[in-house]
This record gives sequence, C-alpha cells and structure tokens, in this order.
Amino acid sequence: MNASTDDTGHRNGRRRLLVAGGAATAGLLLDAATAGTAAAEQSEEDTVLGIEGGVTLHRMSMRTPDGVRLAGHLRVPERAAGPSPAIVVSNAMTSVKEQSVNAGYAQRLAEAGFVTLAFDQRGFGESGGGPRQHEDNEDRLADLHVAVSHLAGLPAVDADRIGAMGVSIGGGLAMNLTAADPRVRAFVAVAAGLLNPARARELMPAYDDMLAEQTAMLQRHHRSGELDRIPVVRTEGHEGPVLFDNPIAEEYYGDPERGGIARWKNQATAMSLRTLLVHDTRTSADTVGPRAGMLIVGGEDVSTLPEDHQAVYERLTGPKRIEILPGVTHNELYDRDAAHDATALAAEWFTTHLA
Repeated sequence: MNASTDDTGHRNGRRRLLVAGGAATAGLLLDAATAGTAAAEQSEEDTVLGIEGGVTLHRMSMRTPDGVRLAGHLRVPERAAGPSPAIVVSNAMTSVKEQSVNAGYAQRLAEAGFVTLAFDQRGFGESGGGPRQHEDNEDRLADLHVAVSHLAGLPAVDADRIGAMGVSIGGGLAMNLTAADPRVRAFVAVAAGLLNPARARELMPAYDDMLAEQTAMLQRHHRSGELDRIPVVRTEGHEGPVLFDNPIAEEYYGDPERGGIARWKNQATAMSLRTLLVHDTRTSADTVGPRAGMLIVGGEDVSTLPEDHQAVYERLTGPKRIEILPGVTHNELYDRDAAHDATALAAEWFTTHLA
C-alpha cells in the first residue's frame, strides 16, 4: 500500500525515511480584468497537430509583457461539452514541452478531461528570450503567471477552475505559483524540488564554496554579459563540469527514448546552478493558504527526498494530501508506470478541488 496522508490527517502505511547523503548534488501577473483580451492578443498561432486519445493537440504561442514569445502545446479534450478546468504544466529543469516528463502528464490529464498547457520556458526549446539555456526560477515563475492569463482567456477554459502541476523543480514552482496567484485553486507537485537556501545549505556540504563560485560567474556576467555553457549531463568523452553530475540525471536525459530527445539540448549555463542555491521553492507552503495542495514522491527517491515532501505537507494549511509511493524512484515518476499512478492521483485531486 502507498504511504498516504490526506487533509484529514489520517496516515496509511509507513513512510520510509531516506538518508540525504549527498543527494542534492544533484511574472509578471496580468491584470485579471484584462486577462481575456491580453491572452487573445498574445496568441500568435494555433495549429492543430493531431488528435490522440480523444485529445486535440494544438501548437500555440503566447507573448510575455516583456516581449518574449513562449511556445507551447495546448491539449483540449474532445468530449468537453463546455468550458473545462485547466492545468498549467510546470516543467522539470532544462526540459522542453515534448519530453515525456511534461508531455506525458499533459496528455494523460487531458484524457482525464482537463485542458492542459505545457510550454518551453524562456531561453529553451522553441521559446524566445535569453540568455539561452539559462535556468532562473524567478523568470520561470513570471512566465507561469502569463500562462495562467493565457488559459483564463481561452473559450475552452473555465477561468475559475485552473490548477498547476509539475515534476522535480517544476513541482516546487507549481506550489509557488499557487501561493502567489489566487486564480490557481490547486496544485500537484510530483517528486518536487522543495529547496530554499537554508535547506540547500543542509544538503550540500560545499554550499558556501558553490555559492562563491556562482557569484563570481554572476559578477562576470554583469560586467561582460558572458555566460559559460556546460552539458546538463555527462556524455562519453566529456571530462569537464556538467550541471547534473549524477547517474539519476544521466539515466533519463541520456536516453534518447526518454529525456534525450532531439528537441532537447544537452546544454545549460554554468550559472544555472545558482537558482537552486538562492531561490526558494519551499517556503511558499506557508502562504498557499486555503488553496489545495497535493505532494507525490517515491519512497526510494534520493534526489527529491520524501522527508522534504513530508515537511512541506505539514506546513500547508488548506486541503492537502501526500502520497509516498513504496519502492518508487525519482525517474520512475517521470515516465514509467509510477507516472501513470501519479497522474491518476492528480486527476482525482483536481477533479475534487477544481469542481
């Protein structure tokens, strides 16, 4: 049985605690009154790419207030009789909308009756903006607000029933979005990156040295505009630094049938690590308030630890639930059978709390 706790406080099963070891090595908000008009103006294209599983896949784009074009995939269930609840998908770090960790959840949730929007964050994939291949959680959160505004302006969407979900760091950002944007009524965070500087310092023995190195890169960027780029994961023959120097990341992003698809680029700025050191995807649990939050993590996840999910769950004050899946690892929640289980749990949660 799954270790499960819901908002009644009841707990089924026993949660397996993992030792952290060194595991962590691993918007602008549009005026709600004009959201519909702005979303219509932002949409620059809408091409139907196909129909699968009773879901129509649209290629679309939207433009941020600072002029960046964001490319996305909008999935609309064919069976919808009227405006439907919608889910914005917050992507995993460095990932693009076509990867299984994003497209899989978006497709399955659409098959369950939700309009879903997965998009390339600025600087990645088909989206504009820069610096290219640079991760910044504050920029990502701003663009998630824009995505909510876009969804709220679509005829296919019930603007009063919008949720957010994400995997890995995208899960922490889905929670941040829900805390900061009252248009988002519920979130689901899967194998979520739930860090703030205090927790990062606990998990990373070399935190101070890492922060000093990242700050030197930041100073160089401020003075020259230059940013070094490194591989996301190690490939054969590469002996230099990489963003994620661990076999868990290599297992997913190194597999061309999973994360290593043609649309994804094995490259990130070396300064992308800074966002994990200084930005907060944890403390927003205190300000989600009455909105609903669900956390899902594998009991064998040594990248995004079950105890961090439990700690965040305990700080949520609205309707809440945690599912710790026995025997499940981090990557299994990206695109293996466990991801289907997580989708079913998410669909149930959103059905209840976006009613």
